[in-house]
Amino acid sequence: MKTKAYSYIRFSTADQIKGDSQRRQTEQAAAWCKANNVELVESYHDLGVSAFRGKNATQGSLGAFLSLVNTGRIPHGSFLLVESLDRLSRAEIIPAFDQFRAIIKAGVCIVTVSDGHVYTADKLNSNITDLIISLSVMARAHEESKIKSQRISAAWVSKRRTASSTPMTSRCVAWLRLTDDRKRFELIPERAAIVREIFERAAKGHGTYSTAKELRRRNVPCFGKSSVWHVSYLKKILCNRSCIGEFTPNKTTNGKREQLEAV
Repeated sequence: MKTKAYSYIRFSTADQIKGDSQRRQTEQAAAWCKANNVELVESYHDLGVSAFRGKNATQGSLGAFLSLVNTGRIPHGSFLLVESLDRLSRAEIIPAFDQFRAIIKAGVCIVTVSDGHVYTADKLNSNITDLIISLSVMARAHEESKIKSQRISAAWVSKRRTASSTPMTSRCVAWLRLTDDRKRFELIPERAAIVREIFERAAKGHGTYSTAKELRRRNVPCFGKSSVWHVSYLKKILCNRSCIGEFTPNKTTNGKREQLEAV
């Protein structure tokens, strides 16, 4: 019976789906299995999932594979095929190495198919060079992602400084749209009229439940994610300071949304 192999394919942004990354990683894994007489039994994919903060291990397909490893459902001596170690993690070196070590300790060999390097418990114990190589790759991967993150953050800070004259992005509240010249936002008349009606009804003492019911009765198109008007969405509109022309940017850090200084 052939030894089993599992491939893991990842790239960080959805735009890379249009490129060559998935094909290259897939073909490299298949070629390594053929050359080493190993059976590729399953592939795990995290396409457009970042490994900088470990999202692929906590929410992605890598997490599903790690769960199988931790419960002993991946046969001892199997291979995990990745293009390079930075596909597994771009986190800080300690958590990245802990993840790498846990896979190896569970008896699964890690293969970086771009160079054919095989990491096993025996090799790491007997050859410190392998350990140094793995740590160096992990450290470099994190540093690259950290620098990229800092540059992107700096770019958004610059955009926020000029937000009063130049739109930061085309994303905006549902009753506005970016003009064709991308220099300002303009009202969507029919949606702006609905927002005004919501505020007028509130000023007259109508509750959000009553207003939602009225909008549904008249089959007024909803411009939220839902196909019908809900009380929760009306409350968000009534509490949204965008309705008085205030722009309040947000950023997400470790999955938590944080409100920044208003513009």
